[in-house]
Amino acid sequence: MEQELTYHNIAIIGCGAAGGLVSILLSKNPELNVTAFDIKEPFSTLLPTGGGRCNLTYDEDDVREFVKNYPRGEKFLMSVFSKFGQRKTRELFKDLGVKTYVQPDKRVFPITDSSSKTILTLKRHLETSNFNFKQEKVIDVLKKENDFIIKTDKSEYKFDAVVITTGGRGNGCNLAKNLGHNIIDIKPSLTALDIKEKGLYSLSGMSFKNVEAQFKVGKKKQTCIGDFLFTHKSISGPCVFKVSAQTAYEYFNEQHPLEIIFKFTDYSVEQIEEEIKKNSKKTLKNVFSKFAPESFVLTVLKMSNIEPDKQAAQLKKTEKEALLQTLTAFKLHATNRIKDSEIVTAGGVDLNEVNSKTMESKLVNGLFFAGEVLNVDAYTGGFNLQNAWSTAYVVSTNFN
Repeated sequence: MEQELTYHNIAIIGCGAAGGLVSILLSKNPELNVTAFDIKEPFSTLLPTGGGRCNLTYDEDDVREFVKNYPRGEKFLMSVFSKFGQRKTRELFKDLGVKTYVQPDKRVFPITDSSSKTILTLKRHLETSNFNFKQEKVIDVLKKENDFIIKTDKSEYKFDAVVITTGGRGNGCNLAKNLGHNIIDIKPSLTALDIKEKGLYSLSGMSFKNVEAQFKVGKKKQTCIGDFLFTHKSISGPCVFKVSAQTAYEYFNEQHPLEIIFKFTDYSVEQIEEEIKKNSKKTLKNVFSKFAPESFVLTVLKMSNIEPDKQAAQLKKTEKEALLQTLTAFKLHATNRIKDSEIVTAGGVDLNEVNSKTMESKLVNGLFFAGEVLNVDAYTGGFNLQNAWSTAYVVSTNFN
C-alpha cells in the first residue's frame, strides 16, 4: 500500500544488520524520532560474519543471477534488489565510512577485514539526538487505532510505526503473529550434517574445492556446487550448507536418511580409467592420490578392503568400479542436522502478506519488516546480509 509520510515516531525492534541500517538511515532525518529495541548492542550480529571479517555482500550485478542464491524469497527479492542491489549497497557503505574490496571468489569484505571495526564505524552514525537505543526485550506489540503500543520487560511505549527486524531466531515472528500475520515454520537452513558413514570422520579437517552434490527434494533432483569439509562429527562447508538449505523442510533420520551423491574430483570416469591404464605398475595409493588427497584415498581403500600398495594392474573390475564411484559418485547418507549449527533459518513472516515495494505489511498499516524475520534465506557468501541491507533500505524510503 502506497502512503504519504505520516509517521514521525518510529520503533525498530531488533538492531542487528537490518535494524541497525534502518536506524542509521532514519536517524539522518531530523524530523523523525527513532527508537531501537534490542537486548544486544547495535550491529552485534555482524561480529561472526565472514569468519569475523564481515562478508558484506557478493559482487554480482545481474539481479536474476543474484536471486538464484535464495532457496526462499527469490521472486520477492527481484523487486527489492532492483531498487537497491549490491553495487548501491557498497556505495552506501563507502559513504558511511566502510570501504570494501572484492575477493577472487566475488565475496565482498571491508578493507579492514574486521567485523568489529565495521561495527564501530556504523555505530558512530547512531550518535544523533533523534536516535534512542533501549536495551530492553520487547514482549508484545499492540495496534490501537493509529498507534502501536510496545510492551517491554521494563516499560511501555507508544509509536506511529513499527519496523520488525529481529532475525529468524528472535521473537519478531511471534510479535507479527500476534498482529495477525501468518508465520512459515522456522527451520534450520544452513547447517552441518551428520552421516551414517562415521568412519569418514577420521578425515576431520580435510577439505575439497568445488564439490558437486546431487540429492532429492521430494521427487525432484537437485544439484549444487561448493567447497566441502569433513569435521570430527559432521560434513560441512558451503556445498553441504546448500544441501541443508534446499532440504530445510525435508525430514530424515537414521532409519530414513537423505542420500547425497558427491563428486569429489574434477576428473571424469574415463580420465581416471585412462590414468589407471597408463600407470598400471604404480600402487593404487599413488595412482588415486592424483585425484584426491592421499589420506582420503587411504581411508576409502581401507573401507573397500583394498590394499593401498596393490598395483593398479592387479585391480579387480569390481574394485575399480567401487573406487571410481567413490570419486565421481560417492553416496553419503545424512541422518541429522547438527544441533545449533545453523547459520541462518528458513521460515518467517509470510511474503504474500508483505509489499515488496515498501516492505510494509498488507494487513497492518504502519507495520514494516526487514531482514531474516521474513521468509527469506540464502546460501553463504554475503547473500543473507544483502537481504538485510536491501530490505532495510526499502523500509527507509517510506519515511525519508
